[in-house]
Amino acid sequence: MALLAAGCATPVYENSLPWAEGWRVGKVSRVEATAQDLAFYQRRCKADQLDRAQKRFAIVQWREVGRSRWTVARLPADVAVVAGEPVYVKVWDCSAALVKREMN
Repeated sequence: MALLAAGCATPVYENSLPWAEGWRVGKVSRVEATAQDLAFYQRRCKADQLDRAQKRFAIVQWREVGRSRWTVARLPADVAVVAGEPVYVKVWDCSAALVKREMN
């Protein structure tokens, strides 16, 4: 019975980013999303989530069932990232800020 329960458990990254809520391991593809990028991802995001005047966005690559996928993620003003840097991203919520991964 314990084995069955363990098989259904989903990871929680950094003790606060649950996989079940859409958080995934990714890497920054591009630090600054362009207006063209935001227009492309607009179909996945609510209109107010992509308010470019107030926020910076990055393009983040993540994997799903062995395939690479990309999404746009809010980049907080106090966070500096470079292309290729590992991050956590909430893949279906464009208003959620990406979180840098601490690599030990």
